[in-house]
Amino acid sequence: MRKIKIIALFLILGVSTSCKKNPTACMEVSTETASVGQDVTFTTCSTNALSYDWYFIGPTGVPENDLGYSEITFNHAFSTAGTYTVVHVAFNKFSFLGDSDTTTKVITIN
Repeated sequence: MRKIKIIALFLILGVSTSCKKNPTACMEVSTETASVGQDVTFTTCSTNALSYDWYFIGPTGVPENDLGYSEITFNHAFSTAGTYTVVHVAFNKFSFLGDSDTTTKVITIN
């Protein structure tokens, strides 16, 4: 009987660790073209993720290049016209740890 319990325990542990799910990054953006000062809403649709990192890559010297967000959803009004790459990283553990996946989207601010 003891052998059966030990074997069952190893089977349960093996199945639970082999089913590790990697995150899949996904983002929704309220608009891909906005005016300076207009709120743009960013929302994650990522799966198997517990923490998120968002940042912008824009024209040289714009304040948005220094911003970062970690919320599931947030609004941002861009201060400078230009083309921005929005980078969204999804992590399968809290505090930006574990496996990650990244997705990007380009938005234009007029």
